[in-house]
Amino acid sequence: MNATATCPNGHVSGDPDWCDTCGAPMRGPGPEAQAQADPAGASAPTGGIAPLPCPHCGALNAADNLFCESCGYDFTTGQAPEPVAPPPAAPGAPDGASAGDPVGVTAAAPEPAAESGPAPWVVVVEVDAGWFALKGELADRPLPPPSTSTVPLRLHTSMVGRTSQSRAVRPEVALDTDTAVSRRHAQFVLEGDLLSVVDLASTNGTHVVKAGAVPDDDVVPLPSGVPTVLADGDQIFLGAWSRLTVRRT
Repeated sequence: MNATATCPNGHVSGDPDWCDTCGAPMRGPGPEAQAQADPAGASAPTGGIAPLPCPHCGALNAADNLFCESCGYDFTTGQAPEPVAPPPAAPGAPDGASAGDPVGVTAAAPEPAAESGPAPWVVVVEVDAGWFALKGELADRPLPPPSTSTVPLRLHTSMVGRTSQSRAVRPEVALDTDTAVSRRHAQFVLEGDLLSVVDLASTNGTHVVKAGAVPDDDVVPLPSGVPTVLADGDQIFLGAWSRLTVRRT
């Protein structure tokens, strides 16, 4: 069973990575605690590896971070976070102007839409009772009823994880009911027809099992940050009961 923990800002959270209340990382001081400890923000780090600036927003991050803690920039692939949608147009404003735009100034052109048409790969998401028999101690709730859903993989990167509104985490493959899955657990990377999966330093690991095989106690999690090329029918096991099967269309 997953135990609750207290975040650096004093909130009780059931998530091992991020506080469910304020979104602070559970393994380090949150923004409130940092502000109290160093109100001027001028304390320089001592020892260890110096933090690195995010190329997208400039915020400092630990050298081993896979994502920017401030804006969500992906250090592994170089993908910038999704832009925030502009506010609705004010009544009587010119076409293309939002409610916050000065009169006569038009908003920037919208981002191009994601590719349409058939996806080269899909991932089939299922509840797996066999994996639960191996990893059920990670769960904080009983095994849910069997279910199956299919997610097309069209983007260059598709995140696997659990949705968090406070951290603006919106994974393409959302496993929200399996709390043994990290918020940013893994991601699929599509290069032409080649599909790979990368573990994003998840708490409980990402496990790849070849098509038709059954996982056992000897299955080894993937090393974090290292892409693993997938074949049609390969299975990815993660969390307490989640199985993802990739299929070439």
